Amino acid sequence: MVDSVLLALQIASAAASVDPFVFFQPSVTITADDRRQLDRGEAIARVLPGRDLQVAVFAAVPIDIDGDRLIAWVRRIEELKKSSYVLAIRRFSDQPRIEDLADLALDDEELSEIRACRRGHCAVRLSTSEMAQLQEAAAHAGSDWKAAVQQTFRRAVLERVLAYLASGRVTPYEDGKDPVRPETRFASLLDHWAFLVERLPRFAQHLRGYPLTAAPEVESFMYWSKERLAGKAVVSVTHVSIVRSHAAGLPDALVAGKEIYATHYFYASLGLTAIIRGEPGRNNYLAYLNRSEVDVLRGMFGGLIRWFVQRRLRDEAADVLNGLRRRLEGGNPAGEPRGGP
Repeated sequence: MVDSVLLALQIASAAASVDPFVFFQPSVTITADDRRQLDRGEAIARVLPGRDLQVAVFAAVPIDIDGDRLIAWVRRIEELKKSSYVLAIRRFSDQPRIEDLADLALDDEELSEIRACRRGHCAVRLSTSEMAQLQEAAAHAGSDWKAAVQQTFRRAVLERVLAYLASGRVTPYEDGKDPVRPETRFASLLDHWAFLVERLPRFAQHLRGYPLTAAPEVESFMYWSKERLAGKAVVSVTHVSIVRSHAAGLPDALVAGKEIYATHYFYASLGLTAIIRGEPGRNNYLAYLNRSEVDVLRGMFGGLIRWFVQRRLRDEAADVLNGLRRRLEGGNPAGEPRGGP
């Protein structure tokens, strides 16, 4: 009898000591100091190793919600991302249409820059054919050229979205010296996260080869946004994928944001937001992991710029995650049934 009780206590102790963040290993390892900081209710944030043009950051904070609450907010992406930095945002319809982009507008500076674009030299991330279409629209519209370019740009974004949904093809960027294929750069980002391939292989394959490898258990949608980053307005399109799991060691909810277009800075970006189940008697955790490839790290000052970028990522990640925690713990988004986890 005593032996049975001791064995039960040992099993319970071992189960309680399992690292809730084991899912992210070996890409992210949570230290004893990190756990103590989380136990105090504080966020942790760190920059992860990056090479060439890649930067990566991880952050986590304890939270009193489950995966249902996170997913309810993600589905209302316009509400979730609302902030002074988000200038405009809208979720695409299930069948994307030009009306979904009615509120999308480039800044006047970008409109002027587009008129001077040529292959290999353009201040906005575009393909050669897109440059030609935009310039032709400006040339034929006379004094109303700005409105014509805006509408042509909206159609170009829609064409990118439709091409991606049909075949997974992402139109190359030809604004720089060498063409850039975003899907190739994205594959490189995903290759750094062996934990995702190992522990959620169908989800990883869904991200890598969508729509040809789309997994039926994964919910997904697309949205566009215009956000102020480093003093510049960046228009981007993101493919969101959501998966739930009840298996031990896997997140209660995992949301991936795969960037398929950005007018500035980014060649590719992949963000993961997860609700991690806590140990018995403890809160769950909200975790965020992002790896991006950015063009500002090019050139002779790339190393210095990397230092500044990484420092800013580390300093801001905890504040951003704390703000997200407050929004999520405040209840369901407007229009959703109220209720706790």
